[in-house]
Amino acid sequence: MHRATWALVILLGLAAGYVQAQPECGLALKGSIVETHNFEPVYPAVIYIDEIKRSLEADEAGKFRVDSLCAGRYTVHVHASGYNHFDVLFDIHADTNIRFRLTHETHMLSQVEVAQERTPTIIQSKDQMTKADIAANSGKALGDMLQSVNGVNTLSTGATIAKPVIHGLHSNRIVTLNNGIRQEDQQWGGEHAPNIDPFLANNITVIKGAASVRYGTDAIGGVVLVEPASLPSKPGTAGEVNLAGFSNSRMGVASAMVEHNFKNVPAFSIRAQGTFKKGGNYRVPGYWVANTGLEERNYSAAAGWRKLHHGAEVFYSHFNTELGIYTGSHTGNQKDLEAAINSPVPLVPAGFTYEIDRPKQEVQHDLFKAKLYADNRQGVWNLIYSYQHNFRQEYDIVRKDDGRAQLNLTLNTQTLNLNLDHKALGGIKGQVGVDGIYQTNTFQNGDRLFIPTYSSLGGAAYLIERYSKNNWTLEAGVRYDNRWYEMFNAEGPSQQLVRYEFNYNNASATLGFRQQLKPDWQWNATLANAWRAPQANELFSAGFHHGAARIELGNKALQSERSYNLNLETEYSRNKLSAEVSLYGQYIRDYIFLEPGADLLTIRGYFKTFHYRQTNAFLYGADVSVGYKWTKQLTSAAKISLLRARDVSENDWLILMPADRASLNVRYAFELGKTLKENFIGVNARYVAGQTRIPSNFDEIDYPSPPAAYFIPDAEAGTRLQLGRQPLYVSVAVTNIFNGRYRDYLDAFRYFIDQPGRTVVLRLRMPFSFINDQTN
Repeated sequence: MHRATWALVILLGLAAGYVQAQPECGLALKGSIVETHNFEPVYPAVIYIDEIKRSLEADEAGKFRVDSLCAGRYTVHVHASGYNHFDVLFDIHADTNIRFRLTHETHMLSQVEVAQERTPTIIQSKDQMTKADIAANSGKALGDMLQSVNGVNTLSTGATIAKPVIHGLHSNRIVTLNNGIRQEDQQWGGEHAPNIDPFLANNITVIKGAASVRYGTDAIGGVVLVEPASLPSKPGTAGEVNLAGFSNSRMGVASAMVEHNFKNVPAFSIRAQGTFKKGGNYRVPGYWVANTGLEERNYSAAAGWRKLHHGAEVFYSHFNTELGIYTGSHTGNQKDLEAAINSPVPLVPAGFTYEIDRPKQEVQHDLFKAKLYADNRQGVWNLIYSYQHNFRQEYDIVRKDDGRAQLNLTLNTQTLNLNLDHKALGGIKGQVGVDGIYQTNTFQNGDRLFIPTYSSLGGAAYLIERYSKNNWTLEAGVRYDNRWYEMFNAEGPSQQLVRYEFNYNNASATLGFRQQLKPDWQWNATLANAWRAPQANELFSAGFHHGAARIELGNKALQSERSYNLNLETEYSRNKLSAEVSLYGQYIRDYIFLEPGADLLTIRGYFKTFHYRQTNAFLYGADVSVGYKWTKQLTSAAKISLLRARDVSENDWLILMPADRASLNVRYAFELGKTLKENFIGVNARYVAGQTRIPSNFDEIDYPSPPAAYFIPDAEAGTRLQLGRQPLYVSVAVTNIFNGRYRDYLDAFRYFIDQPGRTVVLRLRMPFSFINDQTN
C-alpha cells in the first residue's frame, strides 16, 4: 500500500514540473448545425465532445461555440431529434469554424433511437462510457465495467457475478436497456447479473436518479443504456476482432463483429457478432477458490432497411452462460457455517480447473426486436415490438446427482411501444408515447419453490416536453402506469396453489432546468417523483436463494414504493482543468429491503435467513470528479463518491449500502514514430472506506462486521501498432499489483473468501474496413 501511494505521489510531483512549460489552452471551436438539403438551422440540437466530457446546445440559429480548448484531436457527436446521429473526428490547432449538415432519419437506426431516448433526459445527471472506455475494459462483465463510472458500485457474488448499484440502489430499481429494449432477465436477484454481452455496445450511458417518466416505473435508482453502433451507411464491409486473456482465472475471451452495406441495395445493411468466454477457478492471495469457473457463448445479428422518410430494423441476441458458485458457501450445519466465516482461508481446498460442478447456474436469454419508423408533418413516429425469453436453471448440491436442475425458471416478456417525437410547437419540442408489456413466469414440476408462477400485464402513457431559450432549457414530463399481476403460490402442508391478484397504478413526473452560465460553466437541476410496485420475489419468496446462498422470505403485505428525488449538478471545463460536482437526495416512502435474520438448518444445508420488510428511507450523497491536463502528454483524474443512507422510520442507518470511495488515475501518452502510435502508460488507485454506517443492532442481525477499508493500485500500458494500413491495438493491465488481501462489503461471499488477487490482462483489438468512401 505504501509503495503504491509513494508511486502516485512521485508521478504527480514529476507532472507538476511540466506545468510551467505548457502554453495556455485558449482555442475556440465555433460552428453551425444545418439541414443538409435546404441549409435551414437545426434546433434544438445537442453537441457532445468526448475528450472534455462536455455537452452543450446550439441556439435557435443552429450555432454553438466552445472556448478554452487545447490543441489536439477531438471527437464530436451531434444529436437532434428526427435527424441522424452525426460523429466527426478532427484536429484543432487554431480557432476553428465548422458546419455540420444533418440528414433526416434515412439510416443509422440504432443511433436514431438513442437520440430519441436521450433528448427527453438530456438534463438528467448521467455519465457515458465511450467506445474507447469499453475497449479498455473488454472481457469484463457489464457490471464490472460500470465500476469506472463515478457513483456506480457493484453488488457481487464472488468474482464472476456482478450487477450495478447506482447511488445505493440496484436490481429492481435499475432499468437496463439493451439496444433500446428494457432487459427482463429475473433482475430481482442480487446474484442475477445482466444477461448482456458488453461487446454489443458502442457506448454505455448511465443515467443517475429517478428516470421513470421515460423508462418505466422501476427506474427509481437510474438507467443503464447499452447502445450498439449504427448500422453502416457506406457500401462495403467492416468489423472488429477482440481478444483478451486474464492470468488469474486463466480466462480467455474472443469476440468478433462484421457488418456490411450492399452497394447495389444501399438501403440495406446487416451485422453479425459473437463472443466466447471461458475461465477456470480464480485465485485469491494464496489460494484457489473452488468451483468458480464460467463459460459464455453469445451471438447477435441485426439488419436495417433505410429510406428517406421511413425504415425498419430487426435485432436478435442470444446470451448463454454457465457459472460455478463457490462450494464453501453452501454449508451443512451451524458449526460449518461459523467455521467458514471465521476461517481466514477458504475451507474447501482447491486447485485450478476449468470444470464447473454443483452448485452452479445456467442461464439462456434471447431477445428479438423489430422497429418501424416514419416521419411526416407531425414528426417522427416509432413503433417497437420486442420478445424476450429467459431460462434460468439452478443446480444445488444433492446426495445423488441425476443431472436435473433443482430450479427451472422461464420468463417470457413481450413489449410494445408507440411514440411520436413531435416537431416544435411554439418552441416546445418533445415526445409522447404509450407502452405495453405482457409477462409470464413459470417453473417446472418438482422444482424447489422460491417464487410463484405469475402473469403480468401493464400499460403506460407518457409525455415529455422541452423548451429552450437563450442559455437555458426547461424540461417537464408526466407518466401514468398500471400494472396487474395474477400469481399462484403453493401454500400449506399440501402445497395447494392459492391464487392472488394485485393491481398497482400511479403517476410519475419530472421537472428539469439547465443553464449555460458561461461557455465553460453550466449547471442543471432535476426534480422527479417515481414509484415501484413490489415484485413477485419480494411478495412471495419462500426458500433457498441459490446463488446468494441464503434463505429469503417474502412479505405479501408489501406496498408500492414512492420516491422523491432531487439532483443538482454543475460542470466546469476551461484550459487544463475540468470538474464536475453532483449532489443528490432521494426520499423513498415504503422502501423495500432485505433484513438479515436468524440462521436456519434445512435439508440443503445451514444458511442465513433474510426477510423482506419496509421502512421510510432517505439516501443522499455526492459524486465529485476533477481532471487536470498537466502537460500535453500527462493527465490526471480524481473521483470521489459519498453516500449516506438513513432508515428514517427507525432513525438508524440502512443495511448493505456502499461505503465511501475515491480513485485516482494518472496517465502519460506519447508517440514513438510511425509504427507505434497512441502509446500510453497509466497508474490507477482506488480506496474504499470501511462501512461504519450500519444499523445499531447489526451484531444481532448479521455477522461478521463489515470488512475493513482497502487500497488497491493498478497499472496499464498500451499502444497502437500501425502495420501498413492495418491498426492493431495492444494493451496490458495489472490489477491488484501487490496481491493484497481484502474483502468488499457488497460481496455476498465476503463471509467466506477474499477478493481476487493479482491479475494480468492482455488485450488485442483489430478493427478492419473494406470501405473506400470514408466519412467526414
